[in-house]
Amino acid sequence: MAGVFSVYPEIVHVIARRSADVRSIRDLKGKRVVLGAPGSGAEQNALQVLKAHGIRETDLRTTQPIGRTAAFDQLKAGTVDAVFVSTALGSPLIADAMTSGKLTLVGIGDSAGDALRRSYPFYTVEKIPANSYPGLEHDVTSAGVMAILVARSSVADELVYSLTKAVFDNLPQFQSSHPAARHLTLHTALQRDGAAAPPGRRAILSAKRHRAIGARRRLAHSWPSRPEIADQEELS
Repeated sequence: MAGVFSVYPEIVHVIARRSADVRSIRDLKGKRVVLGAPGSGAEQNALQVLKAHGIRETDLRTTQPIGRTAAFDQLKAGTVDAVFVSTALGSPLIADAMTSGKLTLVGIGDSAGDALRRSYPFYTVEKIPANSYPGLEHDVTSAGVMAILVARSSVADELVYSLTKAVFDNLPQFQSSHPAARHLTLHTALQRDGAAAPPGRRAILSAKRHRAIGARRRLAHSWPSRPEIADQEELS
């Protein structure tokens, strides 16, 4: 497998019941928490965020090994105090749950975010802006992991080139298709911690980026007609 380009950050959302008085991650000690489905990326994100705050799984009162839909059902019912969900900004599931006014988003804190990046370089520090969800009146700092479009190594470079070209030639349309897609830019597309793409695929994005910055013309007019021409561009 090889990374093609990064699409958007999967942000770690920590949603807690207001009645549980969870104002920081450290307040989760002794609470009933859903970390995510067993073996899922969300579960690993949750454990790593807890570790960055010096919290072990055994410090929690209980943990529920269930998926996100069941987790929100239990959160609404009051049988758990908080849930970890790794998802794109603007998740309809979270937005629906937040309309009750009984839930709050808990930030991870800037220092913990920096600690996460030192231990796991694939993390990014993200802001969940105020008003992203009902009742969210202030920005919340959290952690994110870039969602990456990947392809089998056997896939022809020309096919990957055509797909990538189609996305970036129609970027405004792509960005309007989903709130998470608004994060995709030439800059973020090249953020591929841990995903080494072949030089030909990197050349496609590099050529497009250099032409967009240097010529300041429409992206569709800046692409070379053949992938092999893109390969000759200087990589950065």
